[in-house]
Amino acid sequence: MTASWNLNKTSINLPYSYESLVRLLNRISKNENNFSQYDFAQWCDNFTMVFDEAELSPIVEIAVIVARDIECQWDLFLVNSYSLEELETIDLSKVKLPQEWYIQWLGEVNER
Repeated sequence: MTASWNLNKTSINLPYSYESLVRLLNRISKNENNFSQYDFAQWCDNFTMVFDEAELSPIVEIAVIVARDIECQWDLFLVNSYSLEELETIDLSKVKLPQEWYIQWLGEVNER
């Protein structure tokens, strides 16, 4: 397991588990989240780091794949949507990915 000092800061205080990922995706896909999508992307990045190089059960492996996709798509969205100057000043907590993406990711983790 990765040392906690390597993890990103996030307001989401849930264990890094398949169940937590499903719960968070459910909330965000229904617009019922009380956390920013930036915090969620950071949480997903932490999730992938926690399980890096670990022996994974099939269900956790699916969760890691989806979490990695979320954090990668977040980064790609920022790079493709904003200039370097904008990225230096933007409030990342206000940035939102398309809602359909979260619904699709939720479907992927539920296809177990």
